[in-house]
Amino acid sequence: MDEAEPSPAAHRTADVAHGVASTWRPGRPRSWIAVRSYVPLGLVAACYTAVQLALTARIGLGWDESVYISQVARGVPAAEFTAPRARGVQLLVAPVALVTPSVTAVRVYLSLLSGIALFLAYLPWIRLRAGAVAPLAAALFGGLWLSLFYANEAMPNMWVAYCGVAGVGLACLAEARPRARLATAGIVVAFAIASLMRPSDATWLAFPLVGYGVVRRSPRLLFATVAGLAIGWAEWMIEAVLRFGGPLARLHAAGAENATGLHFSLPDHLRALNGPLLCRFGVECGGLPLTQVAWFAAVPVVAGLGVWMVRRRALVAALACGLSLALSYVFTVGYAAPRFLLPAYALLALPVSAGIIWLCRRRGTAVLAVAGVACYFAVQAKSVYVYGEQVYAARATAPAVAAQLKQVGMRPPCFLYGHDAVQIGYLAKCASHGVFRHYGGTSSVPSSIRAAIARSDWVGVITTSRRPPAPFLAAWTSIDLRVVGEKTWYVFVPPRGNP
Repeated sequence: MDEAEPSPAAHRTADVAHGVASTWRPGRPRSWIAVRSYVPLGLVAACYTAVQLALTARIGLGWDESVYISQVARGVPAAEFTAPRARGVQLLVAPVALVTPSVTAVRVYLSLLSGIALFLAYLPWIRLRAGAVAPLAAALFGGLWLSLFYANEAMPNMWVAYCGVAGVGLACLAEARPRARLATAGIVVAFAIASLMRPSDATWLAFPLVGYGVVRRSPRLLFATVAGLAIGWAEWMIEAVLRFGGPLARLHAAGAENATGLHFSLPDHLRALNGPLLCRFGVECGGLPLTQVAWFAAVPVVAGLGVWMVRRRALVAALACGLSLALSYVFTVGYAAPRFLLPAYALLALPVSAGIIWLCRRRGTAVLAVAGVACYFAVQAKSVYVYGEQVYAARATAPAVAAQLKQVGMRPPCFLYGHDAVQIGYLAKCASHGVFRHYGGTSSVPSSIRAAIARSDWVGVITTSRRPPAPFLAAWTSIDLRVVGEKTWYVFVPPRGNP
């Protein structure tokens, strides 16, 4: 998707007019240029993994992670797999989870894998002669507190981000080089992985590429992108037929669960920039974090500057694909989670980096650009440390509750229902059904509990309230779980004990 090789005179004119280094010209880089670009990118990826291992690898599992990993974890009953989810994450963690359900093992594995993925994602951009843009973009994206937090989480958004960056870069390479068969195959692989992780996100990312392929009559680019998307969508539709009553029924169920429709959720996204991880289900997003909003507001400005001054189709493609996904969440999803925009951040980091480099080549703006980047990294470092500690403390409760449940007589096969039941059930190797606030059972016992009792499972309803959170629990026995922390936990067991 990059332009053909311009003449030497055009190079000189462009360099003088726009301050663009000659390394932006497409073609095979010389060895010294390759080393100069690959080594910094490799160092960024290594630091990225090291920070994860130091700060976030010890954090326990969240609800969604427990659902994904439980589908393949050895000895753990699979949690309920709802309509909006796709199977890519469980395939990602399967090499470790099939051997051991250890949370630490999964975290270390994903930390190492994410470092490799970051390197490979931005690697095609070096082949596009991006010079220092690719390593700087990788550093900006990898240094984002959200990236450091989610990189070793069993969640789909980071892997869609890696694949989006790689897929767009490979598409540009395939267009610039007539015989780029490996790049074309890479496009298929990148969008296949992205669509297996999250088909809707992969589709929004691919829209600008598909549109470009149609307008420019580029069958190779069009076929490769659509073929990659088709792999993930095919798996999604087959499962829709087998488990959810067909594709339309699954789309309807997924839309209802994800509050899709015509919305404007940008204010929620701004309030969620420094947490919480989900602005929904009664969770307060808080006020506007001004330091986070500052860099968020600077992204489109600096990205636009980078595209305008460098004037390369590859950067336009990155900008278009990133905005396509970002706008899909702002206007079609009625709530916010900061991880939703990770693929957009990963792509927008490329034109942002080009804009920063352009500013650094001018004496009047270089100090401002360097100071801005330094402030950005300082804000992200503080955020990942502070919020990482908060999430670590919050999720440390689940192992303690699981241990206490074993002491009060819980034994497999077992079934847990209630607050954080999915995370605790994973650690206790129990089947589970999680709820946020509404425990149901206003007139009768919920069907999932009745089914568990019929199977002769050990059944427990866990909550942080001493009072029964639902009418059906009034006749059940409440047992205190002595867990160190701010909250007191309780488990309600059937009136005659568990079968």
